[in-house]
Amino acid sequence: MEIKKDILTEKQRLMDVLNGKKTDRPPVICLGGMMNAAVTEVVEGMKKNHNSDVDAMVEAAVKVHEITGFENYGVPFCMTIESEPFDVEVDLGSKLVEPRITKYNEDILNHLDEIKVKHSKRALVVLEAISRLKNDEVPVIGNITGPMSVVTSVIEPTDYYKMMRKDKVMAMKFLEVVTDYLIKFATERIESGADLIVMFDPSATGEILGKKNFEEFMIPMYKKISEAVHEKGIKIIIHICGKSKSILESLNESGADSLSFDSAVGIRQAKEVIQVPIMGNVSTQLLDQGEEDMVKLHTEAAIKDGTSIISPACGLAMSTPIENLKVMTDTVKKGEYE
Repeated sequence: MEIKKDILTEKQRLMDVLNGKKTDRPPVICLGGMMNAAVTEVVEGMKKNHNSDVDAMVEAAVKVHEITGFENYGVPFCMTIESEPFDVEVDLGSKLVEPRITKYNEDILNHLDEIKVKHSKRALVVLEAISRLKNDEVPVIGNITGPMSVVTSVIEPTDYYKMMRKDKVMAMKFLEVVTDYLIKFATERIESGADLIVMFDPSATGEILGKKNFEEFMIPMYKKISEAVHEKGIKIIIHICGKSKSILESLNESGADSLSFDSAVGIRQAKEVIQVPIMGNVSTQLLDQGEEDMVKLHTEAAIKDGTSIISPACGLAMSTPIENLKVMTDTVKKGEYE
């Protein structure tokens, strides 16, 4: 097959990879959400909080693209927005401190049947930011927090994990309510101009849930979300944190068009099992604290191991140096490919 060279936009390259086409080189992206590159050096000079102000959110997404070399725009920059409609309390943080949940809604299980989930103010900010970022050259990624991570942000995580054993009907019902909202939010992001949906679910690791619970609770939700995204003609990437060996095979049933893994997962091992393009997985600890030559070496190793889309392995520390991120993106863009 003839490979296209030097004529692909960043958007087309990424879409081609997700469609199983061969391209001149891998895309190199940093998604947004829990895996965003709005590090201190990017946002410290901004006047407003990019986690809540639409102008600042757009500005931060553009600055990440221009300063680091990552080949996408991605919003939002945290994992709390999807929990807000479920009446939790959120500290919005600041430019240099990410938002966090400060109070759960422990009463929610008593009135699941009456819940009518409405977007929070920040959810509307995200939709507006996506509409402003929409363009023909750079892919715009709409990030959603996965259903297990939302559920365990609304109530105490250990309480929900116990519920999965003691009251599976209630546990599944809560998960379905959250999933239905995530589908609504993902669909509206697509309608606002997102080229791609990415879902992060760090509370749904194989280590936490085990293979059986992952297949029983998470795979049906992931399939439902993936199918809804596909109905809009859009691709979806799913990121799973931690050691995923026990659930690798299960993830083939998720409906994802690409799967993203933490640095704990060996790319070569994953490629033996996973049936879709793999994204990842340059160590975020290395990007934060490592020397530039080691960043280059590990990026080259990810390419050599057959990663289809190069990206940081997980969430970047705010202290991550811009120069290390540029070494990573430059290594991908200036590499020699057959």
